[in-house]
Amino acid sequence: MNDLVERAHAVAAYWHRGQLRKSGDPYITHPVAVARILTELGAGDDTVLICAALLHDVLDDTDCPQQDLRAEFGDEITDLVLEVQGFAYDTSQPVSERCRTLKLADRLHNMRTADFLPAEKARVTARETLEVFVPMAHQLGLGKMRDELDALASARRGPGGLAFQAVSTGAALLPAHARDRYVEEWQSDLHRLPGRRERLLYTLQLLVGMPRLAAALRTPLSAPRALTGRCVRWLLRSNLRTWAVLTPPLAWLVLDAGSRSEALTLLITIPPLLGAGVEWLRARLKR
Repeated sequence: MNDLVERAHAVAAYWHRGQLRKSGDPYITHPVAVARILTELGAGDDTVLICAALLHDVLDDTDCPQQDLRAEFGDEITDLVLEVQGFAYDTSQPVSERCRTLKLADRLHNMRTADFLPAEKARVTARETLEVFVPMAHQLGLGKMRDELDALASARRGPGGLAFQAVSTGAALLPAHARDRYVEEWQSDLHRLPGRRERLLYTLQLLVGMPRLAAALRTPLSAPRALTGRCVRWLLRSNLRTWAVLTPPLAWLVLDAGSRSEALTLLITIPPLLGAGVEWLRARLKR
């Protein structure tokens, strides 16, 4: 650790003295963890980035004067701390690669310790992580970080994540002997997708194609499979039962839409597609 990094650690520890994280740990453990994540990424030689990581919360969360920070660490480090402080993911304002990398490391540590957040805060943070930070990590070529953020955030969105829940619910149409294999494969594909839009399109394709896949997989060669066929027929004979299975994933798609216009488009286009798939499967099963 060089002298400047040691000084940044000492200054951060001084200004964060007495502060605690939600976990009860001393607050200084957070900027230290963020700096460690950046070092593990291979940024340990970037003194400006490591110092900014250690100091990234002192202007926001303490009474440290900006002019003191600038006098101690110079313009480059202080300007990066200010850029991180003013980072707004919902604007088109240019953001430096250093700032984005630091914000990703910050978010990764926050997601690793999200057990201590209130449930609603954890859910909102998870959604933001999936929509903003997972694609950002993908854009920067940080595949390992992207995958960990994706897994942590997906787990916070619900059992297996809402996208995964939608796929699992829709897969109820499939024969039981094949269902687990397909769900595991689809969830693996979802984990690899870089952003919300890609997940949305992939989930739509799966839901629309599930009735046809269910028919293709249905074979009456054994008693268990014949029973599965009877269960599918029973499910499809009633619109109430059929839509009880299809409505939860459809609701997720609408709620997860990026805008009202996108949600309206989904409401207009997807139910008829699903309905057509169900009717096709009903006709196939009558043969």
